[in-house]
Amino acid sequence: MGMIGVVSAIASAARSGRTFAQWKHVPEVSAASVQASVLAVVPARDEASTLPRLLPGLVGQPGVRVVVVDDASSDGTAAVARSFGAEVIESSGPADGWAGKTHAMHLGVAAAQDEEWLLFVDADVTCTPDLVGRLVASAVELGADLVSSSGRGVGPAWWFLLPAFNTLVFEGSPPDGRGPTALAVGHCVLVRRAAFEAAGGWEALAGTHADDVGLATSIRDSGGVPRFVDASMLLTTSGMDTFGDCWRSLRKSIQPAFREMFGPWARPLLVAAGLLHVAYGLLPVLRPRSPWSWLAWFAQAVPHREFVRRIGLPQASAVLAPFAWATMGVFLLDCALRPGAQWKDRRVG
Repeated sequence: MGMIGVVSAIASAARSGRTFAQWKHVPEVSAASVQASVLAVVPARDEASTLPRLLPGLVGQPGVRVVVVDDASSDGTAAVARSFGAEVIESSGPADGWAGKTHAMHLGVAAAQDEEWLLFVDADVTCTPDLVGRLVASAVELGADLVSSSGRGVGPAWWFLLPAFNTLVFEGSPPDGRGPTALAVGHCVLVRRAAFEAAGGWEALAGTHADDVGLATSIRDSGGVPRFVDASMLLTTSGMDTFGDCWRSLRKSIQPAFREMFGPWARPLLVAAGLLHVAYGLLPVLRPRSPWSWLAWFAQAVPHREFVRRIGLPQASAVLAPFAWATMGVFLLDCALRPGAQWKDRRVG
């Protein structure tokens, strides 16, 4: 166990140091505001309860036109959207070969007129009235064709599970754009329309369930500049308020993403990653008297603390970082061994 403890400490320190350093590449959203012509597209399936929190912050923003795409809802989503002054496009569901959300956003873009920017916002997000102007200002200041930010939430998953998930995201899609994929989060993505069209639009990503990272990567690979910014103080999301909601939300993204990236190797890779992360989290806990275990524990807590600090949640939760990593391992095993993710009554994995 002595050598294992040393390896655990070194791996934790190296990994956590890299994650913490990646946060240096995440600027805060601009304090300035730039008015521009923006089409805001909100894909919505059975979101009558969430739209009253989102639309007041979008409808009426200078230069912003809001289109809600009602994706075969059964709860009056369209009527709620119209009552807040949004335009509505009604859909009977995705066409063959399309993922549901991607198809809905595609329909929204089809309604574009002469807007310079496209904004894609999840229906379960709440935003401040200055969000769009500050995102445009960030894009101008950073020389970016796409800017994206995640929101913040209040449930237990946000201070326990998501800090570890953030490290996994940064490893696959680092915010400096130098990874195999570029980083964006579907909560909120602003993209220059010309760059979006040059990258092939949603048609190029029709069947993907990793639409956010897929769009940022296609923008990068077609010569554009994607940037991830921290606008979490302007955004909240209710989509992962409960631990179960978070688990299901991450699962419907990770399962199809691995399948799309690795094909028949997806399941064995998820099993291997799950077992490694269970061990990664538990090793510091199993040898509490070892100084190497304390070093590993501390190293895993550092990026955990940075994540919760940025979203305004208790920093003391960082002490649970090894348990969060072990739970993340269980999550990856669940993705591997229980195929068939569902979201909004649709199979996505």
